[in-house]
Amino acid sequence: MRLRPVAPVIGENLTHGIDRAAPSFLLVTLQNPLNSRDRRGPVAPGPSRSPSPGRGPGPNRGPGPASGPSRGPGQSPNQGPGRDRDRAPAQVRPVVPAPAPAPKVPVAPRELGWLPDCVYTGDKFESGLAFFVDAAGRITRFSREPADLEMAKRLPGQAALPGLVNAHSHGWHRIFRGRFDLKPQADRAALGNWRELHDQVLARLSDEDVYDAAREAFMEMLLAGITTVGECHFLHHQPDGTPLPEAGGMAHAVLRAAQDVGIRIALLNGATLRAGFGQPVGSASPRVLSASVDAFTRSTDLLFAHVEKNFPGDDVWVGVAPHSLGAVPIDALKAISAYAHAKRCRVHLQLGETAAEHAACVAEYGRSPAALLAEHGLLDKRFTAIHGAHLSDDDIRALGAARVTVCACPASELAAGEGAFPTTKFLAAGVALALGTDGQQQTNLLDDARLLEFQLRGDRKRPGAFPTDLGAAFFQAATVTGARSLGAPGGVLEVGRPADFFTVNVYDPSIVGASPEGLLGAVVFASNPRAIREVWVGARQRVSGWAHPLQSPVVGRFADLQKKLWSS
Repeated sequence: MRLRPVAPVIGENLTHGIDRAAPSFLLVTLQNPLNSRDRRGPVAPGPSRSPSPGRGPGPNRGPGPASGPSRGPGQSPNQGPGRDRDRAPAQVRPVVPAPAPAPKVPVAPRELGWLPDCVYTGDKFESGLAFFVDAAGRITRFSREPADLEMAKRLPGQAALPGLVNAHSHGWHRIFRGRFDLKPQADRAALGNWRELHDQVLARLSDEDVYDAAREAFMEMLLAGITTVGECHFLHHQPDGTPLPEAGGMAHAVLRAAQDVGIRIALLNGATLRAGFGQPVGSASPRVLSASVDAFTRSTDLLFAHVEKNFPGDDVWVGVAPHSLGAVPIDALKAISAYAHAKRCRVHLQLGETAAEHAACVAEYGRSPAALLAEHGLLDKRFTAIHGAHLSDDDIRALGAARVTVCACPASELAAGEGAFPTTKFLAAGVALALGTDGQQQTNLLDDARLLEFQLRGDRKRPGAFPTDLGAAFFQAATVTGARSLGAPGGVLEVGRPADFFTVNVYDPSIVGASPEGLLGAVVFASNPRAIREVWVGARQRVSGWAHPLQSPVVGRFADLQKKLWSS
């Protein structure tokens, strides 16, 4: 008999039109690449088939076009014009129309999941526990089911912890690391050549320079397990005070730097109205000056609009950062605080940074800093006080009673000669502590936690009423409290939160041998930075095998910037 080839139709049986009862029938099974995999169902990611490190795998792309042209009905590969002309024409049989294809059912994205050796779930490490995310990178569930454990991406020899939150940063200050010295005097006012170098660089810094410096700092943070940063931004004008070519251009450069390396950022727009206590409004440096509260709120409104247009989702958001009580008079601070409440955003203020600041506040207002803020109703859970190294006992108790957050920056404060942060007093008053890197003397929040712990060990007057598990207390400061301070979505691994996490190599020499009960303390107080192996932000991998994918070009650009700034 003569077989009639039929062009394959997606969803149609490939043997349609063949007489299966004929003696000469030979069935050759062909695998249709367009739908054979779909019939088996989705393939679970495994060692040899891992999903892309994006927000989670997307839906199946669906079948593509059929390969090869159709020869038409009744025409075999050896037939055509001029061939087998002596044969009788084949009997023409009616072609049965192909059935209409079944409507396509949208395929839901497959989950992306991880199975490390253990996961820190908020109060302990748990083993044999996988966690999964949806296409938006948010955690949907935790599971111990064998099928889920098989499907999850295995992270052998690694422990997963929530990503760290850096609550206070000036990223572009990375330029100054190792560039200034203290003068050989005990007076705090003799900070060496810091101010001279600061003003020298500030007069030359372009928006691309700020981008390169911030990108280097943010990349270093990711390598240290930091997945969210609160960036205080004060560069609003050109060096002579004239407007930037693009309104908010310096802030846009900072946001671009964060987006390019993949870190979440709360941009805290800074306000500086005067040079210090007792000075008139308008006396601040031209480059950082906000001429009035109205000018500041207008610039902040532009930032809100820029973020809403260019950064959808929760990777970028805006807050406000009036510099200090010296730089922002109390009436202006009240107006800025009211604006922030209307916008439902966070307020960060440097408070008690120096002993001189405390004395000047009392001289101008007749009140200590915290007492002044409390009197005007400015202390609440949306308020974060930065530094706090020089506050009275009454001020510390007032902050604790108001449920505000205090962000300690111990490495920065010690490097600047500010003195030690009074950890004992803040813990005794029940103040919620966050951690920040401030001027980028280093970018490891765990090092900041160690400095606070060393201070506690050396304080012979510490009270008995403070947490005995300091590893858990300081890790909470570096995650949960920092996230609350910024209004960030991360800080903890739980259902509904983004999958912001880092992993440590449990066999790293700095922590190997730690028990499950002691692993958190080992990570906080003993781990080497090289122990951090992978970092994920919203289920998108940012660090793999101890390295960032943009590390080489980022470091190269920053090295060139340093040569340009310091060679002359």
